[in-house]
Amino acid sequence: MISTETLPPLNEVFRYTIPAVQTLIEPLRRNFIETISSGELTAEDLCSWELVFQELVVNAIKHGAKDDASKTISVEWGLTQDAIVLAVQDPGQGPPDEALHTPSIPENPLSESGRGLFIITHGTDEHRWWRGPLGFRIEVVKHYPSQGLPLPSTPELDNVLDELSSCYESLAVFHRLTGNLIESANLKDFIGSSLGEFLALHPLDRILFQSAATTPEIIRNILGSAPWFLDQNDADATLKSLGTLTRETVWENFDDLARQYSHFRPHRSVGAGCVFPIVAGGIHFGALIVLRKPFVFEAKSRSLGTLRTLADLCGIACANTHLSSIRDESQKNLRELEIAVEIQKALLPILPPPTSHRWQVSIYQESSLTIAGDYAIARTDSAGNLVVAMIDVMGKGVSAALLASIFRTAFDMSLNIPSSGGMLETINRTLCHQLGNLTMFVTCAVARVSADGKFLDHASAGHCPTFFYHADGSRTFFEPSGPPIGILSDICYTSDCADLHGGERLVFVTDGCYEWDRYNEDFGWQRFVDHMDQDRAAPPQQLWANLRDRIRNSYGTDLEDDCTLITLDILP
Repeated sequence: MISTETLPPLNEVFRYTIPAVQTLIEPLRRNFIETISSGELTAEDLCSWELVFQELVVNAIKHGAKDDASKTISVEWGLTQDAIVLAVQDPGQGPPDEALHTPSIPENPLSESGRGLFIITHGTDEHRWWRGPLGFRIEVVKHYPSQGLPLPSTPELDNVLDELSSCYESLAVFHRLTGNLIESANLKDFIGSSLGEFLALHPLDRILFQSAATTPEIIRNILGSAPWFLDQNDADATLKSLGTLTRETVWENFDDLARQYSHFRPHRSVGAGCVFPIVAGGIHFGALIVLRKPFVFEAKSRSLGTLRTLADLCGIACANTHLSSIRDESQKNLRELEIAVEIQKALLPILPPPTSHRWQVSIYQESSLTIAGDYAIARTDSAGNLVVAMIDVMGKGVSAALLASIFRTAFDMSLNIPSSGGMLETINRTLCHQLGNLTMFVTCAVARVSADGKFLDHASAGHCPTFFYHADGSRTFFEPSGPPIGILSDICYTSDCADLHGGERLVFVTDGCYEWDRYNEDFGWQRFVDHMDQDRAAPPQQLWANLRDRIRNSYGTDLEDDCTLITLDILP
């Protein structure tokens, strides 16, 4: 594959999957030309693109699909601010690499074939290709740095951009707070500046840190003089009741709160607000209480996400402060590792996956003592499509857990992007912006299953291969299409797509599931593949139990790395 400089992100991608029938080329070509002709391209440019389009699609149908109408090809194109990208995928294996690297005009001028690659490569600036389990994909690029290209948009894309814009400030605050947390030695100053950061972004009536009955005395003594700290014994009846809530609660008016907790009926003074418990290291330190006037508009997705993170970080800061007061230096090192795992559980709980009669998702995880960087999540988007993600963060301890938390926030923001590759590109840009020059990264695999359970879209960023078992028991792998996220912002990730008929299974794993196999490192992965193939039809819980037994019997009871597994079964 030719290595080229990465393009800016596409403004929109048009994708079509058609039967391998040449009569369908003309209407698709007209659609393509209409898309690119609303800019300032010359007639010569458009004529060149017509030839390139014709050759790419004809080659895919004629040579890749062998003119078999029962097979399909995919055609997609998109525009950046200064370039046009066109890609075609077919079920074949493509021309030899030599022909792709140095295409030429055939020696026989009357030959009916051989000119296509020459026209394609000489009519564009860049060309790249991939071969995978689903066939051959070629992508061509033509740059127009001084011309105005059309920048199409759709309501769905606009909504995604609006959501990213609304969440940008909150992510920026989150980035500053995590840096302060790592560097700060003063708990009161850290929490005070954090609350100030939030109020500057979301002006509200009142924000309080209220202690709980279990708040350690050292924390009460440190925070007691702060104007935003409220000791449980000094709170009025309303605030004392709010401080006892042990789960995240949001309400818009008194009736809304009373419906959730009947004992609030006497407290008519409550307006709108929310409560986020502050818990870390197994200790309930208190609650973050935010009060505002009812019916005052506030962007919930932005403010609530920031508050949730703020409460988590306050808990982490309190846990670290409490830790330093009860441990000497040697004990403290061990306890910090234990708290890192607790932080991961607090920031990144493995939530129950959504249920459907179309699919079944099962998530299993066991953490080691020293690592806290694996995370798995399954959600449905606004259209009912299932989105599953598995990540593995470089590093260990608090920094790994915090980076995984940034990923979760970016994942939630990009949930409605219609392709796995597009999701990875959006999340990658977000992480690159937040990490700056920090040398940290995340490997990630994402899969989207349509709401009707008939279509799969998968993309991977540097993650270990995803197992895809067909209904007949055969197995293929979905491989990464780009590097881990968080390193280079201008990376394009392609998706592997498949039609689903029921009976298929995807298995996502992290490297902790197989890298413990030290007998022969060259064959550790292959032994793991053989083990998974043997249990490919086992119920998810049994598959996980067999894997853990194998690790336990061969290596020992203590894990050296996190071990996380997801099974996604497409139901008949």
